[in-house]
Amino acid sequence: MRKPKLGRYEIADRDIEDELLILRATLPHIEVDVTLRDPRDAPVVAAAVSGRPDAIVTGDADLLDDESLRSWLIERGIEVLTPAEFVQRRFD
Repeated sequence: MRKPKLGRYEIADRDIEDELLILRATLPHIEVDVTLRDPRDAPVVAAAVSGRPDAIVTGDADLLDDESLRSWLIERGIEVLTPAEFVQRRFD
């Protein structure tokens, strides 16, 4: 919530903490047992593993260029695609 784009919503830290405490019991626990180039990507990877999409569509080089992560995700049926790759596949 500290991202500049989200700052415009002016949500207090305490409100975020309260909401997360309420949701915590309902959220799945996902082990991301692969080393990530950028540890800040862990929530994205965990959400993908939990939600089981066909792909993560991103322009983030840490996700796109990390071959060990991509292999780990492929084992779970999840590809990592650029937006252009995703669009190309949709219209092929």
